[in-house]
Amino acid sequence: MFMYEMPTRLYFGKDCLKGAGKNLKQLGKKALIVTGRHSAKINGSQKAVTDALESEGVTWVLFDQIENNPSIDTVRRAADFGKSQHVDFVIGIGGGSPMDAAKVIALLCTNDLDDAALFTGPYVRPLPIVTVPTTSGTGSEVTKVGVLTNHHAGTKQSVNTPLIFPVLSYADPSFTESVSTTVTMDTAVDALSHAIEGYMSRKSTPMSDVWAEEAMRFLGPHLTDLEGNIPYVVREDLMYGATTAGMVIAQTGTTLVHGMGYQLTYYKELSHGRANGLLLPGYMRLMTETMEDKVEKIWDILGFSGLQDFADCLHSLMPERVSLTEEEIEEYVRLTLPTGAVASTPYEVNGEVIARLYRELA
Repeated sequence: MFMYEMPTRLYFGKDCLKGAGKNLKQLGKKALIVTGRHSAKINGSQKAVTDALESEGVTWVLFDQIENNPSIDTVRRAADFGKSQHVDFVIGIGGGSPMDAAKVIALLCTNDLDDAALFTGPYVRPLPIVTVPTTSGTGSEVTKVGVLTNHHAGTKQSVNTPLIFPVLSYADPSFTESVSTTVTMDTAVDALSHAIEGYMSRKSTPMSDVWAEEAMRFLGPHLTDLEGNIPYVVREDLMYGATTAGMVIAQTGTTLVHGMGYQLTYYKELSHGRANGLLLPGYMRLMTETMEDKVEKIWDILGFSGLQDFADCLHSLMPERVSLTEEEIEEYVRLTLPTGAVASTPYEVNGEVIARLYRELA
């Protein structure tokens, strides 16, 4: 038995926001647009959204102070602003940070939650959520998760509820054309990590595996195309792969790579995708012991001869190493062990397994 839920209505392709005003108008008379400070203005996505709103007489207000790895304090400020403006729905424009933040902001507009209850619920229905991705990585446009930085816990944590699936998502690959080489690499590897982890999860299903294989087919051929002038057709494949990989983790969640990677992002300031990329080779070595048939299928889909070939590719994209003290490793292990990511990993994970993977990053 398995359950599949994908309530988001997805529009994909260049100029997919044209004519979106009619759909947006059905959500209310006033929107809160949630973005970072710069990229949505530079790549044209913010104007495309506001044009769509204004074409149908929908008013809007802007909160453009979302940082990378948004904090609880930031989403609370944005929710207070949205409530003071009496907004009817929330639109998140950007990479994973603005989209994740928008989901939680919409939840906080209708729920009175302290910092503990924010991550556990129970929740009542949030304001309707719309997402517009401008990077090809997180897949947040089709997931039920909003990841925040929780300084009280000293790590990143997830708000996870089907209530925060976006109602509408508009994925236009042209918005990624101004993305830097580094961000393009990091987000592509993040998307690949989603597909692989979902494929290798204890929660994987025949249906999620179909989407995982589809995502890998579109991401794998471009792992060597992530530098220089990237043509639109590649950008389109990357966004399609990221979105389908998001559909995978909406069903399965993530596994040990994400559980461990959060500590590298929080304490070592590595980007989320880069942290995942550094951990993936060690994770795949574990998987060869427990899911050998699926591992071989991954190499076949991605076009690698085996683990070493895969590791060499990731190291060429992300050559840096991370040296951790034993005290740091002990703390990271403590934070990782109780997470759902460990429970979803198809391997008998204990503290020594996690510590060994962290040591191998040096």
